[in-house]
This record gives sequence, structure tokens and C-alpha cells, in this order.
Amino acid sequence: MRIPIISTIVYYHKVARSYLGRKLYILLLLFFLGGLSESVGITMLLPVLDIEKAVSDQGQYTEAIYGFLESIGISISIFSLIIILLIAFLLKGGFVFLQKALSAYICCSLVKDMRIGFCNKYKNMKYSYYTNTSIGYLNNIITTEINKSVGALNRYTVVIGNAILMLIYLACAVVINHKMTFLVMVLALLLFSLMRKLSRLSRKISLLVSETNAQVQSLLIQTIYNYKYIKATDSFAHIFKQLFGVISRNYVYKLKGAVLTVIPSSIIEPISIVFISGLVIYYVGFQGRPIAEIFVVLVFFYKAFNCVFKFQSDWQKFNAGLGGLEVVIKADRVLDKNIEPSGTKIVTNIIKGVELKGVNYSYGSSQVLFDINMNIPKDKSIGIVGESGAGKTTLFDIVTGMLKPQSGKLRIDDVDYSELELSSLRKIIGYVTQEPVIFNDTIANNISFWECDSLEEICRKRIINSAVLAGCDRFINKTEKGYGTVIGDKGVKLSGGQRQRIAIARELFKEPEIMIFDEATSALDTESEQLIQQSINSLKSEHTIVIIAHRLSTVRNCDYIYVLKEGSIVGEGSFDELYKDKNSTFSKMCQAQNL
Repeated sequence: MRIPIISTIVYYHKVARSYLGRKLYILLLLFFLGGLSESVGITMLLPVLDIEKAVSDQGQYTEAIYGFLESIGISISIFSLIIILLIAFLLKGGFVFLQKALSAYICCSLVKDMRIGFCNKYKNMKYSYYTNTSIGYLNNIITTEINKSVGALNRYTVVIGNAILMLIYLACAVVINHKMTFLVMVLALLLFSLMRKLSRLSRKISLLVSETNAQVQSLLIQTIYNYKYIKATDSFAHIFKQLFGVISRNYVYKLKGAVLTVIPSSIIEPISIVFISGLVIYYVGFQGRPIAEIFVVLVFFYKAFNCVFKFQSDWQKFNAGLGGLEVVIKADRVLDKNIEPSGTKIVTNIIKGVELKGVNYSYGSSQVLFDINMNIPKDKSIGIVGESGAGKTTLFDIVTGMLKPQSGKLRIDDVDYSELELSSLRKIIGYVTQEPVIFNDTIANNISFWECDSLEEICRKRIINSAVLAGCDRFINKTEKGYGTVIGDKGVKLSGGQRQRIAIARELFKEPEIMIFDEATSALDTESEQLIQQSINSLKSEHTIVIIAHRLSTVRNCDYIYVLKEGSIVGEGSFDELYKDKNSTFSKMCQAQNL
């Protein structure tokens, strides 16, 4: 991180340009025009002060300004000089307003665009990358780090703007008194170099703040997600020990960063006044020069001196926000490297079915699927059974294109998955999990998944038809507001069976070609399981159904069953065919479950 300041400015100029585009140069132009117009206003102060002096007493600087004004047809008078001074400062105010308004617009729009951009990146990232990444980290980028990164980019433009103003003021001061200006520059550079250690420390602390922010979000999400268990077992002390520890570290880093940030800004004016007072004492007290003679140059020194320290202060704040910017830049690059590959052929329906040939899959060095050969014909019900850890869920992830097998072929209607536009494939798949996905909204919106306005008649009919097919219309009508009932986070106001049937209704609303039930009844009581089973049976012959289960009663009515054991298919056939072989894995599973 110990990069010379010039190299750092150049590097982050490229970063800022990549995010801001031409708006960056418009901002800097407004800084320049504001500084230039202010400098014109300041330069008019000395001619105004010298207006009543005799020509012989006027300095060369005043004479030069008078000569320039007369050459462009402006008569010299107190009135004309004051008008020019006022116009210059009005222009400066206008440019400053435009600069700040544009900066506010850029910040707000950039936060919006970056959040939308990262949401789309999350949508397109590989599932394997998601499984190896903390949810808190992904959440922290959008909720916290993007704001910090945009703040850092805004601070960068202010830093460069201050550098422009500083150069303008110093250039004007050089024209008036180059010796005094050189002295100011030496002192400013000396003080600036002493502040560099603060900048490096601020950058380091900023990265630690970003890291602990992600940890806080991760632990907090897990606490809220598992609130019921933690509350029921009074386990808050354990997880809060971890959470509060991270919160405390985050507090310490933020406090250190805040203190470091205010150090430069707190000493700007005192040092400026001390230095300028020293110049006044030297030139007026010791050399006997009139104060009016050096008044304008002192104003420029004061402005330039303030810019030097403001540059340092803003540079400090920029470094304090670099943690967020670096996190966002790194996440951007990593997500770009982990974009899910996809073909171009769009699939809208199934004609034949899905076929797996010689499929193998490994998580790192651990192989979990071995030479899987499987056929899922259109409008047939297929059961995939096995004990926990047999590879059933991994098989589902492969069928949906979430994971890509290391070897083997995967086809739908004789088209290889590598050629398919995966988004179109997933749109024709309905997926019901063991833990139903329910949102804190109305029952209607949970079924439609906000695809349409649930108050519109056509949408309402589709919602009700889906609920009837899923066997949940009756209990929905018994709720307080029917389909308009808000069911709480994760459907906390409903029973497990009711949540599951609403999840099925949502998938039916999509009108999918394939319905996949992944352990959909394993966590339910017998009565709820039977209701869900009735819903599944009603879909037979109209949908291609895949039931992944270890509870074998769920697959009793399937047309064909595959038995998985330790990642290999050890049996296949109808329920009755598999059951007859008393030595088979399937038959032993049936006996263990009293079937």
C-alpha cells in the first residue's frame, strides 16, 4: 500500500474515469473556472486599494492591471473595478453551485447504478462461487461498501479540484511576488510530507473497517435468520459473544479513522494564520512596507495555504474511504471472472426430455457423483432416492445447470447444456425445496412472485387457479384477508404444510415444463405429507416431475425410480420392481422405513 502519492493519484484517476466517464472532466473544469473567477476577483483588490494613490506610488502589478483594462476599453474608476470584482465572485459562486450540484447528481446516480450493476452480477455469478462466498460479504458490498466507494470517488474529485485551485492561487502569487511564494511552497511541502504517514495509516484502517463491516453483516444475518432456534434455546450469549466482539473491533477502527481524518482539518487555519502573521510582521514590521502592498499576495497565500492543507485533509478522507473502494473494485473483478458461462439456444418447452450420460462431479478433490446415466422423459414422474449424502441435491444442481459436471454429457431434447441459454432453461423449471421459500408479503404476491399485479383480474385468476391445483385455496380463504394476508418473514404465520403448498402454487403459477421436488415433504407431518402428495399426484401426466427424496412414500407413485448410494446409481426401475429385490438397497430402505 506504500505507493507514492503521484502514482496513487494517477491510478485512481483511471478508476474514477472508469466510473464517472466524461463527467469527471466536467467537474474538474468547474473547479478550474471557479478558481479562475475567484482569482480574478482577488486580483482586483489591489487596484481598488491603489485607486486613490498617485500614479508614481502605484505598484507595477496595479499598473499592469490598469493597462490591460484600458486596452480592452474599460475606463479606470472605483465603480468599474468594483463591478468587475462583483462579477468575478458571482461567476465563482455560480461555478461552485454547478460543481456541487453535479457532484451530488453523480454520487446519487452512481450509487443507484452500482447497486443495480452488482445485483445483476450476483444474478450472473456461478453458483459454485456463491456457495464459497459469505452472504454477509455479498450483502455488505451493496448496503455499505458501494456508498463508501462512491464517497471515496467524490472525495478524489475534491482532492484534484483542490490541487487545481492551489496551482491557480500559487500561479497568481508567483506573478505578484515569486520569492515569498517560493517560501510558502517549501513550508507547505514540508508539512505535507509530515502528514503522509497519517494517509497510509488511514488507508490501512479503512480496509479493516470494511472487513469488520462484512463480518458484522454476516453474523447479524445468521442471527436473524436463525432467530427462532436461538430464542427457543436462549443461545444469544454464544452468538452475541462473536457478534459483539466484531462490533467492538469495528467501533475501534472507525474511531481511529475518524480521529485521523480530523487531525489535518483542525490545524489548517491555525498554521495558516501563524504563517501569514509572520509574513506581515516581517514585511510591515521589519521592512517598513505598507500592508496594502502585500495585502493581495497575502490573500492568495492564505487561499493557497488553505488549499494545501485542505488537499491533505481531503486526501486523508479519501484514504479513509479507500477500503470500500478497494473492496468494490476487487469484488467487481472477481465477479467478472466468475460469470456463469451460457450458450445462446433458447429452450421454451420440452419435446423429449432430459438425459444424463456418464456424468461425474467433484467438489475439489472429493468426487460425489460417479458415472451417472439417467433419463427424465417428458410428462413422466421420476423419483431419485438415497440416504443423506448420496448426491441427490448435487444431481439436481447439475440438472438445472447450476453446476457443470467435470465429465459426461447432459442434454435436453438432444441439445447439449453447453449450447443452452441457461436462463431460458431455468424459466421452464419449477423448484420446491424442503425449506419453502416464502417472502414477507401477501399470499397473492408470494404465489405470483410479483410477476403481475395481483389486483388485476387476469393475474388474480392465475393465482387462484395455481392455489387450487396446489391444494391451498381452502386454507387461504380461511385467513383474515384471504389472498391479501401478509404472512410474515419466512411465512411464520403459517404451518409448515401451508408454506409448502404455497411454494408449490408459486411454481405452478410459472406454468413450468419440469417440476422438481427436493425433499419437499421430509420435514412435514403425515397429514401434511399426504396433502402435498395429493398435489403432486394431480400434476402427473401434465408435467415432467422429478422427486428427490429419502422418504420413500413420496415416490411410491413415480413412473420410474433411480436409487443413489455414495454418488452412484445402484438401482433403477418402478417402485414394485425395486421393492421385490429383498437384497437391494431400495428394499432395505423400505424395510427401515416400515414400508
